[in-house]
Amino acid sequence: MSKLKTVVRWLAFCAHVGVLAGCVAAPIAVEQKLTGDEGAVVFRLITNGQEGSEVETLYSVSLQQENYSGTVNGVKLLRTRAMTNTTAVFSGMVAPGRYKVLSAEGSQGNSTYTFPLSNMLSSFEVKKGEISVLGTLLVQPLEGSRFILGHVPSDAEMEGTVEQLFPALVEQTVGRPVHTFEWTPEMKRRAELAPRIKRLAVASNLYGLRVEDNGQALAGSRMGQILWRKAGERGWRTLDVGSWKAVLSVRPYRNGLLAAGEEGLLRYSSDEGKTWAALKPPAVGVLAAVEPLPNGKVLAMVRRDAEWDSYVTDNALTGPWRKLASFAEERSLNVDVKNGASIAVASGNRVGVMMRNGEFLAVDGDTGALTRSSTGQSMQGISVMPDGMLVMRGITMLRTTLVSTDAGKNWSELKTNRFVSAIAFASPQKIYAVGPISPGITAGEYALMRSSDGGRTWVQSGEVPGGTPINVVQLVVDRSGGALLAFLRNGNILRSGDEGKTWTRDF
Repeated sequence: MSKLKTVVRWLAFCAHVGVLAGCVAAPIAVEQKLTGDEGAVVFRLITNGQEGSEVETLYSVSLQQENYSGTVNGVKLLRTRAMTNTTAVFSGMVAPGRYKVLSAEGSQGNSTYTFPLSNMLSSFEVKKGEISVLGTLLVQPLEGSRFILGHVPSDAEMEGTVEQLFPALVEQTVGRPVHTFEWTPEMKRRAELAPRIKRLAVASNLYGLRVEDNGQALAGSRMGQILWRKAGERGWRTLDVGSWKAVLSVRPYRNGLLAAGEEGLLRYSSDEGKTWAALKPPAVGVLAAVEPLPNGKVLAMVRRDAEWDSYVTDNALTGPWRKLASFAEERSLNVDVKNGASIAVASGNRVGVMMRNGEFLAVDGDTGALTRSSTGQSMQGISVMPDGMLVMRGITMLRTTLVSTDAGKNWSELKTNRFVSAIAFASPQKIYAVGPISPGITAGEYALMRSSDGGRTWVQSGEVPGGTPINVVQLVVDRSGGALLAFLRNGNILRSGDEGKTWTRDF
């Protein structure tokens, strides 16, 4: 029996007996339609935590139905990852009735967590042969276990998500009523919180951070946000591409900015982010990188579930895009990860994807050839320097640092101390790191350390930015002036002009 038929029969059974406690509704498949005994539920959920994780960890949402006999039944909706990264789309076929959202569940490492939502949202109706589209829920964690919840009613973007992910269901239900949360004063208050939560997104979770030799810095973030420091300026700007999708890649292009992200998000601004024009993407999926190359072409890396495709074009504003190569997502036995944990980076005319198992698959923008190289280490993070050097934080039993000066073709190990938590290069020889002063069996005291000989020897240079090593997400050298920039988990950016002796708030 096919997987789809098995899922449909199980869902029909759950609907027949009344949704059983613990019954799990599988995500709606691309080709799946309603059988006539149930309704469909679809919504998005975005968390804006400050954990610094590159992987969204939500996996289920629990619903509660109160039937006419007074009994309470439960059902879990699971997420689909086909075109999303940090945004979680939940869907499922469930029995008719009135429901409430009880909680959202996830895991991180060996820990599980729950966002209790039952007292924060109104109820909604599920009817036979019809869809309930609940819009987008926004979770903003606060200190401890507290959080605030925002709500974005279903809009054109949400409708597009439903059409892209569930085309057969949409075709089947054309012209039928669409249901959502009951519009209560509480839901109105949740909607008013949404813009506030969106503004908090920008610096807490940065994707594809790049600082150029001229001082320009660009990074994408959740909820359609971009962090930008223009060349020649000290101040930072936050831009909004007009979307709730995560921006995973933003690069200078044709005197403007080219932004890409989840669900085929591809937009261009010619007026410094004041307005954005939607462009046709090479494919509908996670646009992990859309890179203008030195040779004038633009190369894109697109992921759908566990499959990657690369595309190239001579003009990202008009297309067309040409497919170059395809390859599969690869996992690591050493690092606990979810789908989408690999990272796309560019160097020269090559754009590659560093898998969590340390395999680097790169596409050449000149020839279109796909090549593979191995670091021999599981990947914990990778970044690209202004001169194109790739820097990877690796781990087998112990953590280390690897670099490539030839666009990922070959890798060498710096043999940095296993306790180093962040590292930045002013040049191949001059390196800064947040690391231990005199490590032994344990790390001991941390400081800002400096090496002037390519990592062979280290001396203490200054203090740990933010006071605690775990708070430093990324350390960067601003080569336009030589200052150090530290990006912290709480969204702050600190600057030091004296090699870490003093730090001041920059954002």
